[in-house]
Amino acid sequence: MTLAVGDHVRLPRTYRGRDIHWWMDAIGLLDERYDTVEDLARARRLPSPQLIGSPERRTLDLETLHVSGVEVSGRLAGISAGTLQLSGSLANLTTSADLKLGRLLDRIDRHVAETDVAAGPIDRPPPTRLPTAVTEVPMARIRTVVWATGNRPHHPWVDPALLDRRGRILHDGGVLDVPGLYVLGMPLTRRRSSTFIHGIRADAEELTDHLVGHLALWAPAA
Repeated sequence: MTLAVGDHVRLPRTYRGRDIHWWMDAIGLLDERYDTVEDLARARRLPSPQLIGSPERRTLDLETLHVSGVEVSGRLAGISAGTLQLSGSLANLTTSADLKLGRLLDRIDRHVAETDVAAGPIDRPPPTRLPTAVTEVPMARIRTVVWATGNRPHHPWVDPALLDRRGRILHDGGVLDVPGLYVLGMPLTRRRSSTFIHGIRADAEELTDHLVGHLALWAPAA
C-alpha cells in the first residue's frame, strides 16, 4: 500500500497523561478567535489532525503507518509513461508538521509550569522518521485507488458573489455580506472550536446577538 501525503497536522492522542483535546481546551487554544489568527485563510484550510478515537487512545501518525507496512510518499504530481510521478516534498511536509507539533507541546509545557494542573512527565514523540520516499511507482503495481482528499464545497442556493473561487462561503466571523444572512459550523467560523459540537454554542450565541441587532434596525418605531 502506498499513501500519498500532503500538508498535514500531527498530534499525539495523549500527552503528559491527558488527551490532547483536553490540553488544547485547557491552554485556551480552542477558544482563540478568528480575528486574532495571523493567517486566517490558511488556518481555515488546514486539514484535520491525524487522530483516532479508539478506546486505547492510540496515536496515529505517518511513522505508525510506515511501521505497519504502508509506503509513505509525497503527493501525486502526475502520470507519465505508465508511471505515477510523486512529489519529493514529503520530508519538508513532515518537518513542518513536527515544528507545529513542537510549538503546541511547548505551549502545554508552559501552561503546566505556570499552573497547578496535574500532569504526567514530558513524553514528547520523537521527530517523524521515514525512509527516503519513492518518487515513481509503476501503475502496474496499483490495483485500487482511494481518493481521500476531503469534501468539495457545494452551495448552489447561495449567490455566487458570496463564494470564493473554490466555492467556499465568504464570511466575516459567520456574518455574510448580505444583511441577516449567517453561517455556522465552518472551520474557524468565530473560534478554533467552531467545528466541534461543544464549540458551536458560543458562535451561535454571538451570531444570535448580531441578528437581534440587525432586526432591531428594521423594527417599526414605537
